[in-house]
Amino acid sequence: MADQIDPSESFAVSLGLHEDFIVARASGDLDYHHAGLFHKQVKEAWEAAQPAALILDLSEITFCDSMGVGVLVMLLNQSREQDSPLVLTGVPPHLGRILTITGLRAAFLVEPTLDDAIEAARKGPVPGQRPQSEDTASA
Repeated sequence: MADQIDPSESFAVSLGLHEDFIVARASGDLDYHHAGLFHKQVKEAWEAAQPAALILDLSEITFCDSMGVGVLVMLLNQSREQDSPLVLTGVPPHLGRILTITGLRAAFLVEPTLDDAIEAARKGPVPGQRPQSEDTASA
């Protein structure tokens, strides 16, 4: 008989504060079974704490399907509504490819390390809004 995998054991989320940013670390499969839980936990923490930014550390994500990508887009939309940066860090190659192929990579602020993400959150633009160049700012 094949071993059955308990879906609750294949995903975990930890939330913490660093300065005035929420750092959410996800590990395991961000898929149909776990996307709702991930979204709920992160959204509730974000709304309760009203942080300056949300940093998602995805370095331990082993799989991500369309539901997982959908949650990332919902969190991106929430970041825009709250005028609070969302920074992705540790994006694994398989998820990076999905974001690139779907055209979503340009919508997210993505940094390679947590330290880089924290620095970007300190000064970074709100996702989806590009800083004005000097030419357009003076026009």
